[in-house]
Amino acid sequence: MTDSVNKRTYTFFMPGEERICLNHFHAITIAILLILISFQIVTSETTVKDAIVIGLIFILPFYFVYFVFGKRFADSVTLDFDAHKVRFSFSDERGSFERDFQDIKKINFRFYLTFVIDNAKIMVKRPHNKKQVFQMLKKVSMIDTGMFGGL
Repeated sequence: MTDSVNKRTYTFFMPGEERICLNHFHAITIAILLILISFQIVTSETTVKDAIVIGLIFILPFYFVYFVFGKRFADSVTLDFDAHKVRFSFSDERGSFERDFQDIKKINFRFYLTFVIDNAKIMVKRPHNKKQVFQMLKKVSMIDTGMFGGL
């Protein structure tokens, strides 16, 4: 999380390693699949067909999770308390867009900050300074703390 000079604008960033994994997901999974297939053929002397089936059984759950949650992650979320707006920035074709604070129905405060807007859920990694972020987000919208209820 960063804050500006006037202390009224806060930005939450997705960590670089998670951003890289999401942006290059297909290349990473294909490389892992090829490594698994090669490893199975060399070490256990299975047939190529069996190695491909076993590799796909291992890789397909990752694709399921990616297609369900992959489009929810924002590269950054900026809260502007002076203008009462929140800006969501994405690295794909969605670009960035702004919403008013009152458009946010609730914020799920778990391992990721999940901003619920209309029928969309936008996620960004929760920073380490939980209490400061929690106090700040209480001003924006209703917070659902989940298992972090003791904050």
